[in-house]
Amino acid sequence: MVSSLREDEQFVIEALCASYNGSWRVGEDPPDAYMTFQGDEVAVEISILTQHVIDKSGKVVPRLSQDAGVLHMCDKIEEELKNTIPSGVYVLLAISAPLNKIRQTKADLINEIKSLVQKNAPNEEVIEINKNKIKIQSFLGDRPSGNKVIGVVPNQNSSADIFANVQFILNERINDKVTKCSNIQHRQIWLALFNDYWLAGPDTYKRAMADFSIEHPFDKICLILGNKEVHNLYGT
Repeated sequence: MVSSLREDEQFVIEALCASYNGSWRVGEDPPDAYMTFQGDEVAVEISILTQHVIDKSGKVVPRLSQDAGVLHMCDKIEEELKNTIPSGVYVLLAISAPLNKIRQTKADLINEIKSLVQKNAPNEEVIEINKNKIKIQSFLGDRPSGNKVIGVVPNQNSSADIFANVQFILNERINDKVTKCSNIQHRQIWLALFNDYWLAGPDTYKRAMADFSIEHPFDKICLILGNKEVHNLYGT
């Protein structure tokens, strides 16, 4: 059964095709897609590289699973306040993750933002709501996106060791895909990895890949950046 691609997966396969002057079709999951170039077709499995953190039980989980609650709350606050915040003013929220008591925190935070922006001048305050540390900054001007509320997430469970994070991310993703792709019989299999861990660049991933020693079936492993650059991590 042929599956459809998520938006991020389509972004990756289109970036590969642009880099290799190829065309693509949807795969059976696995693989996610097939790419044809220079008369050959390769199976392409796609994955996302995201930072991992330790949860309250000591389990390693993708950072996005903790950050998503904060970012979703900020999106909801944007929806509620976009017509309330004065013209020429926007707000930046720095909220630690994971988030406690999201619904109560959202209501209290909306009141704090309303009070701050009424001063109609650049301002800043650091508060704590339901044990959530929150920094609110108001700025004069407009964002290119038009959004009035922008959220950023400093995660208190994240490691500051970027190279160690990259090593873990690569090991976790490649091992997972080795298992998932074990039954693919296609003559060539590529692994395409989208970098959602923006603190790490291609050179860091290449260094980490040089230390990777676990056997895998992939003829090529590529790193794809948000600007659609494609970098080769493994294979010719």
